[in-house]
Amino acid sequence: MSKKIEVVKEISVPVIDFAAKELKKYLRKSGYKGNIRFILSCDAKNSEMDSFSIKWQDKQYIIKGSNPKSVLFGVYRFLHELGFRWLRPGNRGEIVPKISKIPRNISIRERASYKYRTLCIEGATSIQHAIDLIDWAAKNYMNGYFIQFDYGTHFFKRWYSHSDNPHLKPEKFDIEDARKAVDTIAKEVRKRGMRLEKMGHGWTCRALGIEGEGWDTTQDAMNLIPEEKKQWLAMIDGKRQFFKNVPLNTNLCYSNPAVRSAIADAIVDYAKQHPEVDAIHFWLADGSNNNCECENCQNERVSDFYVKILNELDEKLTAEGLKTKIVFLIYVDLLWQPEKEKIKNQDRFIIMFAPITRSYIQSFADTKPEEGIKPYVKNKLEFPKNAADNVLYLKKWQEIFNGEGVDFDYHLIWACYYDLSHFTLGSVLHKDIKYLKNMGLDGFISCQNQRTSFPTNFLMEILAKTLWNKNLSFNYIVNQSFSNAFGKKDAKYVIGFLKKVSELWKPFFEPVFIPKPDEARIKKGIENIEKMKKACDRFKPFVEKRAKNNKGAIGWSWKYLYFYLQMLELMLPAYLSYLKRLPDCEQKFDKIFEFVRKNEKILHPALDVSTFIKVLQWRINEAKGLL
Repeated sequence: MSKKIEVVKEISVPVIDFAAKELKKYLRKSGYKGNIRFILSCDAKNSEMDSFSIKWQDKQYIIKGSNPKSVLFGVYRFLHELGFRWLRPGNRGEIVPKISKIPRNISIRERASYKYRTLCIEGATSIQHAIDLIDWAAKNYMNGYFIQFDYGTHFFKRWYSHSDNPHLKPEKFDIEDARKAVDTIAKEVRKRGMRLEKMGHGWTCRALGIEGEGWDTTQDAMNLIPEEKKQWLAMIDGKRQFFKNVPLNTNLCYSNPAVRSAIADAIVDYAKQHPEVDAIHFWLADGSNNNCECENCQNERVSDFYVKILNELDEKLTAEGLKTKIVFLIYVDLLWQPEKEKIKNQDRFIIMFAPITRSYIQSFADTKPEEGIKPYVKNKLEFPKNAADNVLYLKKWQEIFNGEGVDFDYHLIWACYYDLSHFTLGSVLHKDIKYLKNMGLDGFISCQNQRTSFPTNFLMEILAKTLWNKNLSFNYIVNQSFSNAFGKKDAKYVIGFLKKVSELWKPFFEPVFIPKPDEARIKKGIENIEKMKKACDRFKPFVEKRAKNNKGAIGWSWKYLYFYLQMLELMLPAYLSYLKRLPDCEQKFDKIFEFVRKNEKILHPALDVSTFIKVLQWRINEAKGLL
């Protein structure tokens, strides 16, 4: 009798079919040649909360999920138990153990801590970058992917144009390419049973009948809209025009019922045309302090007009028989809750808290309110910086909305480049996710670069593992992540080095010259740079040797770390000039930029060079007094 891997599916749906293929594929990759039988089973109730169980029963393994994607999660959890690892997105992160025998005593039962565990496209990305991230996300039990805009054109163009790197040749990428890219990515999301979320930005542009696929400036946008719709633009300083020539950042005259209806109609049309989208995000224009000042708009808060649109939208979706979820945003001007209006059908909506002006040096759990809720003065608003102060605004909204909610946060888009060692930020991220329950929220959407694995994938590990199980300690995730990536023997040395550098980076983790120079932090930062130089000099030979001697996924861990140490040799002198405001500051940062540009062909699966350069440019501008 020939030996075989048998997988029986109690129900055959695409996601479970995919789970069966994955199970067979990886066991064959491991070289396993034994006889084993699996039953893939799905709970008939098909719960939205993800959970799975794995048990050996009647001479076979039964992997049962609360829904089809949880069956897939159960398959990956089983493979993880056998020694498979996915250290980072892409094939550079895959560890496949050699398996001759599968134990018959594996028994696991797990349930997600949070319902919503979603990644959001940002930064500069290729189609393959996004697909690799989605693949990694499913293998680590993330259950949603959010494409901002209809096609995410802006993010793809940032990559394919290579505008930040003269060493790479620009590639063609137009709106048709973007459509194809999103179709491909959506198929990868649906294949894994993950939630697909879309849009957010762009509805104000759609109401006007113009494109809103990015933050591009245009001098002739007024010529693109009908004469009667020019009166729909927000009046600011007595004029109705595009805000700083950026259509996407231009709010409309929301006191006008025709404007509100046009936005609601655009969303309903989109929902009808895109039944594959599980949740549509509805946001107003981007930017802040850019709302209409006409007589009628002055009478109410922007959030009151926003809720009027939400209620009209729900009525129209209901009339069409559409059950699509709508994610609404509390962000900048919309942080202030409505004074008069209330959301009628709360089951339709998910509240999304986006504290973009917060600090990332401390978590929600570690801070206490300092300034409280600031006065609402239209177009003269001051936004909260303290994490706990931000939560006060959320609580005010929750007094009138008791539906589901998520934190839409930015740890892995800009703050991850403030301290590339990531231990300070990793601790904040871990505490923030654990604290979501205390904030009355049901999950997290990470607005992030699609490549955040440099020098390690540690932040992504914190994100995925804590969202799945908020009871996992920070140290447990650290030890597991680094042992997998660098080997158990050497992990402690890498942890020790990165933790030390991260601690030394704290004084200048955030700007030191805004609103005025912080002399104590500047002095401490200068002292710490000297300590970091010595630590790097001692550690570099150790890393260089292992980068040469290790292969595969662990080898790439050491290679990225070695590149990081080379980068620090350029970065520390640059930051010293930044702290001292020396005239050669820009020149020294340019050396960092040239280093990552020249090495982007190697680093791009792990590092978003475009966004990294933009973030460091802020430091140059700050030192020059341009911020």
